[in-house]
Amino acid sequence: MTLEQFGIIALLIILLGLFTIDRFRIEIVALGGLGVAAATGLVPLDNVFAGFSNAAVITVVEILLIVQALSRTRILDAVAIRIGQSLSHARAIMLVLCAMGAGLSVFMNNIGAFALMLPITISVSKTAGLNLRMLVMPVSFATLLGGLCSIIGTPPNYLVSEFFIAASGPGFSFFDFAYVGVPVALVGLTVIVLWAPLTLKEARNGERDTSRPAGVRRVVTELHPGSARARAETAGALAERLSGAVHTIIRHNQRVFPIRDDTPIEPNDLIVVEAELERLEAEIDQGNVVLAHGDGLLAKRRAEVVVVPQSTLIGSRIGQLEILSSRGIEVLAVSTQNPRIEGRLEDVQLGVGDVILLHGSPEMVKEALDDADALQLWPLSRFEPAKASYWPVAIFLMGVLAAALTRIEPPIAFGAVVLILSMGRMLDLRTALSDMNWPIILLLAAMIPVGEAMATSGAAAVLAQSLTALLPSMSTPALVAAMFALALAITPFINNATTAVVLAPIALELARTTGTPPQPLLMAVALGASTDFLTPFGHHNNTLAFGIGGYRFGEFLKVGWPLTLASFAAGVMLISLIWG
Repeated sequence: MTLEQFGIIALLIILLGLFTIDRFRIEIVALGGLGVAAATGLVPLDNVFAGFSNAAVITVVEILLIVQALSRTRILDAVAIRIGQSLSHARAIMLVLCAMGAGLSVFMNNIGAFALMLPITISVSKTAGLNLRMLVMPVSFATLLGGLCSIIGTPPNYLVSEFFIAASGPGFSFFDFAYVGVPVALVGLTVIVLWAPLTLKEARNGERDTSRPAGVRRVVTELHPGSARARAETAGALAERLSGAVHTIIRHNQRVFPIRDDTPIEPNDLIVVEAELERLEAEIDQGNVVLAHGDGLLAKRRAEVVVVPQSTLIGSRIGQLEILSSRGIEVLAVSTQNPRIEGRLEDVQLGVGDVILLHGSPEMVKEALDDADALQLWPLSRFEPAKASYWPVAIFLMGVLAAALTRIEPPIAFGAVVLILSMGRMLDLRTALSDMNWPIILLLAAMIPVGEAMATSGAAAVLAQSLTALLPSMSTPALVAAMFALALAITPFINNATTAVVLAPIALELARTTGTPPQPLLMAVALGASTDFLTPFGHHNNTLAFGIGGYRFGEFLKVGWPLTLASFAAGVMLISLIWG
C-alpha cells in the first residue's frame, strides 16, 4: 500500500467517524475533508470543485426545487380526506398511505416525498382517529422503498450511475433500478403492513386517541410549583409525578446544585424538567404546577412544530430564536432528541426532528414558520381546496417521460422543468433556492472528489483485494451479497449518499478483479445504501419520524429488522438473476 492510498483510506475513516458521532455539521465535515485532501495532494487542485458540476448534484438540486413547486399544489389533500373518511381498518389506511409515499418517491427525492406525505399522514390520523405513531414510521420506510425504483428516487442511484459512466460504462437508464426496486418495494410494503401493526401499538391503553396527534410524548419545559402544591416537596417527588426528571432548579437567580431526590422545592423556584406530556397536562389542570411561559397553561391553541432538514432553526438555541420572539411567540416546551439537557429551556439546541410547542397568534406562528421553513403538526389547519392549476404536476411528468424515454439526460430534462416552472411563475426561484437543503448539496459536492480519489489512487483496488480474500466464493451472488451487506452496515451511521460515494469505487474495482459485470455490484451498493430501517438517525426521513411519532430508539430496530432481512434477501436474489 502506497502512502497516497493509506492517506485517502485514513481520511475516509476519519470522515466516517466524524459523520457517525454527529457532533459537527455534516457539510462542514465534508468540506473540511475535501480541504485536507486538496492540501495533501490526495485530490488534485483542478478537481476540487468538480463535485459542484457533477450531474448527480445538479439533478438533486433540480428535484428539490421541483418538489417545492409541487408541494404548493396541494393535489393530495382531497385524497387524504377521502382516505380518512372512507377507510376504517388501520392496516388498510397504512397500506394506502405507504403506497402513496412509495409512489411519490419513485419520481422525486425520498426526503421531498416524505415532506409531502407528512401533512397528509397527520390529517388521516386525525380524521380516522388513529394514533399518529401507527403511521409515521411505516410511511417513512415506504418512501425509502419507493426511492429504490428510479434513478432520481434517491441520491445513491444516480451517484452509482455516475461512477459507472466515469469508469467507461454506459451508466444506468431512468428505470433500470425498477427491475429490482419494484419487487423489493412490494416485498417491503407487504412486510410493513403485516408486521408494523403488531409492533407499534395504537395507544398505551389500546384505545384510539381522537383528540390530537399523539406523536409528542416527552418534553422539556420550565415551570413553577402551583397553588395546589404550596407546601414544599422534593425534586424526586415532582419527577415521579411527571414521569420524568428534574434537570435544573433556579432559586433567587441562583442555580441549586447538586440536585438529589430529597432536594426541597420552594414555592418561587423555576424548575427545568423533562416530563411525559400527558402527565404534565394533568398536573397543570390540577393546579400542581404552572408553566413559566405563555399563560401558564399548555394552551389549547398551542402550535406543535417539527424542525425539518432544511429548516433554518437547526443548530439554534431556543433563546436565540428572534424569528419567534420578534412576533410575540413563546416556546412552551420542546421534545428534543438531544440526550443532554443542561441549563435552562432557552439553552436547548434544536436539531432535525425536534418538536417545539409554541404559544402565540396563529397568524404570527404561520408567518414565522414560513420564514423558518418548519412544518406545523398541530393544530391542523383546515385543508384548502387544491389549486385549479395542475400545470406543475403535468410539467414535471413531462420531464420524467423525457428522461425515461428519450436520450435527454435527467439534468437537462429536469433543468428544463425548473426553467418552465420559473417562467410560468409556478416556482419562485429566489425563495426556493434560499429554502434549499444546502447541507446535503454541499455534502455531495465535497464527497464526490474524495470518492473519486479512492479509485484514482488505487485505494479501492487494495480494499477490493482485501474483500475478495475474505469471501468464500467469487460467484456473482456472493459478491452482490457482500457489497449489499457492506452498504447495510455503513448506511445507518452515515447518510446514504456518502455510503454510495465510498463504496462505488470499491464495487467497480471488485468487478474488474473478479471479472464480474459491474452492474450487479453497483446495484447492490445503491440498494444497500438506501435500505436504512434500523435506526432513527441514518436517514433524515427516519429522524423526522422519530421526533414526530414519539418513538423509542428500539422500536426502529423492532419494526425494521424483518424489513431489512426481507429487502436484503429479495435484493440479492433479484440482482443476481436480472443483472448477473
